[in-house]
Order: sequence, then structure tokens, then C-alpha cells
Amino acid sequence: MKHPYPTAPATPPSHREIAQNECRVDLHLERHGPRNLMDPTRTDVSPRIRRAIVERLPVEAIVLTADMRNSSSVMRESIDILQFANILDDFVGEFRTTLCYHGGWFDKFTGDGFICYWLIEGSFVTTMETVLVFAASVMESFRSYYHPAFLANLRNIPSGVGLSIGIDSGACHVATIAGDLTLMGPAMVGAVRMVDAARKPYELLLNAYPGNRLTDGAKACGGELGAEIEYRARQCRVKTKEYPDGQEAYAVEFLKDNVNLFA
Repeated sequence: MKHPYPTAPATPPSHREIAQNECRVDLHLERHGPRNLMDPTRTDVSPRIRRAIVERLPVEAIVLTADMRNSSSVMRESIDILQFANILDDFVGEFRTTLCYHGGWFDKFTGDGFICYWLIEGSFVTTMETVLVFAASVMESFRSYYHPAFLANLRNIPSGVGLSIGIDSGACHVATIAGDLTLMGPAMVGAVRMVDAARKPYELLLNAYPGNRLTDGAKACGGELGAEIEYRARQCRVKTKEYPDGQEAYAVEFLKDNVNLFA
């Protein structure tokens, strides 16, 4: 039986298919795209990125996955499951608002975290530092507000609760899957692999490729992120499911007055 999908590269979409895609993309951008800083009712998507989505062209992306550590224990120990859901809903809602104003794209809610991404058009290092600013903001928000809110709703206090973040980058496609816009590409897999490799309550791991690019473009493997906060990327090896003997990665620390904010 002949396979229904071609193994060779797909042919370019027809004009009719492009027009249909444009109508769908307008709806998808409202849900997933970054917002215009001057007018939040509008999305802020460049013609180049919009064309790449409509015509199914590859685009370079930085992917960020965040995961609430020991979320199953937190849910199991919750006094009120609806309260657990409400706190999680508030957290994801705040992160999506923050994401939009950092030029990021929302991909999906994962049950105890989320996946988002940035489509790169300019400097990789500049975009990555924007991603790090967002990551530090989300980690601090979770630690200072949402973590205590979860604790107030628990019978017993599980250890190791926190927010882990994994980041990877590479060429991806923004495609429609099951009627919704989603990012497809190896960077998605790499970001999930990094967040799974995190072991500390608050830890951010970069896969080797974005880590190398970031440190090549920054002085002394670090830099300033504004508001007196600096970051430092340290090369390390982490064990993952695919690489049980360890693979190269970068652990990122956020510092103020040379003190690690999430130690």
C-alpha cells in the first residue's frame, strides 16, 4: 500500500492554499502571537514572520519550556483542588501577559507548565537576553507569589517544589496541528529535554547549541539584563533520557550584587 504522505520535500503551496492559510493565520495570531506595546488589542508580527507561517517556511526559534517541579505532589496534597486550579490559572495567565510584552509566542499549556518561543529576526544574543529577562521574571513571580499560594492550600509540604526552565534553539516550522498553531522542530524536543534534566527547585538549563552561541557573543560568559541583574552561563554536563552518560549544556544563574537570586 502506498504511503499517503510523500517522503520527498513538499511542493510549495498554491495561491489558493496560501490565501486559505492567511485567513487561518489571522485567527491563530490572536491566540498565540506577541502583542503590540502601544496597542495591546493588536498583534506585533512582522511581514516576514507572517509570510513564513502562511507559506510554511522554516524560521529560527528559541524555545522555552517551564515546568512546575513536584506538581503531582502539590495537587495530591491540596486541600481544595479547585483552588489549586485557580492558582495555576492565575500563574499561566500572568505568564502569558508577561510573555506577550517580551515579544514571545505562546505555544501550549502542559498541565503543570507551559511552552513558548521567540522567532528570531535580528541578533541571536539580543533575543536570547530578552528570553532570559522573561525567564528571571517568571521564576521570581512563581517563587514570591504563586509558590506561597500553593503552600497555603496544602495539608503537607512536599520538598523540592519550584519552577524549572529549559531552553533550546534552531530552525523550526510554525504549523497548524489539530486545528491550532504550534511550533515543530528539534528545538522543541531539546527544550523539553533540558527542563527534564533540571534537578534544583529553581534551575535554568540551555542546550549546548544556544549556550555556545550566547557565550560566544557575550563577555565572560555573562552580561547585564538591566535592573541591576546580571546573568552567568556556566558550561556543565547533564544526564538525559537520550544521553544517560551526560550531554553538554549550560546552567544559567541570575545574580544581583554577585549573589545568586535562585540559589
